[in-house]
Amino acid sequence: MNRSFYILILLALSFMLSFGTPQQLQAQQKKTTAQTTQSTQPQASVSPYFTGDGGKNISIAILTPKATGLAENQGYLPTLVQGEFVSNFSGFSAISVLDRERLDSQYAELLSGYYDDNSKAGLDLGHLTPTTHIMGGSITRTATGYALQMQITKSSDKMTTASYSGTFTFAELDNLTGIRRASLDLLQKMGVTLTAQAQKELTGAAMDSHVSAQTALARGITAQKQGTEVAALSYYFQAASFDPSLLEAVNRSSILNVNISSGNIGDNARNDIQWRKDWIARLTETEQFLDSFNRTESMPYTLFYTGDIKQIGEINYQNETVTMGRIETHLHGSGIWTVSIERALQAVYDGLDATRRKDVWGLGNWPRQGVTNLNFTGRSRNYSVVFELLNNQNKVIGRQTLQTGGSWGLNRSSGRPIINVNADDRKYINFQNVNANDITDRMTIRVATVDGIDAETVVRNGVLQIRAITKNEFDENCIYKFSKGEIQGIADDKRFVYTFYHTSVEMSFKVMENLVIPNTIWGDPVMYIGQEAIKNILIRRVTIPNSVVSIGDKAFWIHQTTATYPGGFMDEIILGEKVFIAQNAFFHSIYYYSSGTLLKNPYNVTTRFLDFYNKNNKKAGIYYHSSGKWNYKPR
Repeated sequence: MNRSFYILILLALSFMLSFGTPQQLQAQQKKTTAQTTQSTQPQASVSPYFTGDGGKNISIAILTPKATGLAENQGYLPTLVQGEFVSNFSGFSAISVLDRERLDSQYAELLSGYYDDNSKAGLDLGHLTPTTHIMGGSITRTATGYALQMQITKSSDKMTTASYSGTFTFAELDNLTGIRRASLDLLQKMGVTLTAQAQKELTGAAMDSHVSAQTALARGITAQKQGTEVAALSYYFQAASFDPSLLEAVNRSSILNVNISSGNIGDNARNDIQWRKDWIARLTETEQFLDSFNRTESMPYTLFYTGDIKQIGEINYQNETVTMGRIETHLHGSGIWTVSIERALQAVYDGLDATRRKDVWGLGNWPRQGVTNLNFTGRSRNYSVVFELLNNQNKVIGRQTLQTGGSWGLNRSSGRPIINVNADDRKYINFQNVNANDITDRMTIRVATVDGIDAETVVRNGVLQIRAITKNEFDENCIYKFSKGEIQGIADDKRFVYTFYHTSVEMSFKVMENLVIPNTIWGDPVMYIGQEAIKNILIRRVTIPNSVVSIGDKAFWIHQTTATYPGGFMDEIILGEKVFIAQNAFFHSIYYYSSGTLLKNPYNVTTRFLDFYNKNNKKAGIYYHSSGKWNYKPR
């Protein structure tokens, strides 16, 4: 059999797995017909994206487009294009899109050589009904961007139903605008009546989190096909963190994580010598993965800066100049990026540990002692950023250079795969000797160059992201000590109602009636409340975002010798579902002093709340303390 016949078999099997056997489909059709005859009123669509049936009778397999002219490091782009088409057809219509995970696994099985050309099992697969339509095409890199050609054909007669041919720039691929525009055209040609809202979304740029998630997922799929599973797992973790609703990324990361961390490689019955060789190969791959990042890539950084401009100091009347500022800057390294690498390394570490053979094999000191001579330690990245001040005539009236940078690397001394990060550089800049005669009521700030390269080019190539934010946004992010998705502390701020002092014990602590922890800090989702993060701050009511998956030991810690405020226990906690909460997450919020005597509140906020949260199936909602017990109501 030739390759095209195997692809037909693949699509047939996929259709069966997605929709059932022909007999099951016939039975379902009869059931649907019977249900339809019971109602004389057709049910209207409730989708905000289409009217009518949205193409619900159509099923489609979206194949990876063929690529021409791509650079070596762009091998993931066809998978990215495929993924965005899958997302758009699934999200903006009722068309049933073939599961890409099963598509990949069936390709692997059917083209593996397991089935003989004349085997009954292989031939039987070709007798099944395929999806109603197949999409395929090509993407070609040109001097100015990309040319995309896509075609949708009927499976029954191979007739073309819809086609698209167009070009888009590098930037339009970066934000997926080109693929979304093509999706809009193809969906309409497939007979889907899209609403104004759908047309608006498909003609605009996708959200940054969506683009980042799709890109990471495509990189992961490509890496896994190339056999680099550790790199693939890291990318899958990234994709799931950028967009938790991207179930394909969640599923792929879960499956691969279990496969790696289980400790099993291949046949469990293989001999011990071969098992050790396989693990050395995996550790070698892991170290090569880290070394590759060290040599060719850098942590994704974003430079945040404020645009509030004011006069600094006195006017120089002799030169008629003044200093303008104060522009606050913050270079932030992506927490998602570092966490994803750390989690992938942890899966390898756990897998090696699960073998219970690492000491016997002489691998007990990994990763402190590697199996290669690559000896990866980390990488630093420095930027020279030129800011310009412009008046309302768009004249450059001030220029200042900012030197900023950060570093990251594997901590080998810890004995566990921990990534150390020094990636939060906060500085401010002023524009010196600005001619007072050039100052206007309205002025703007822009980043002109980074390392001597035009800022737009730098952003487009992913070297550095640049974001202008307000002073209030800047201050809100600065409240927290934050790294790798984890709140590690909190700074003094107007949020504190007052500082409580107790003379008999000569101790003090902050009082905060209401703490609302944000979903993101510096663009990174808040995933963890770290150990002893909110220390010696009395909080009566805390709102924890749904992004948080873990609250560490003594995360909200009032030490018993400083808890001097009578009745000072947390009495309302708002949080998401299925959060891991350490046993002592709200440690010692139950003690207070009265007349110099240490008293214990009868309602233990830690154990009582944790017991109640667990018994309530860890539901998201509002947990409040009233009448001596914990209560619940939906958020």
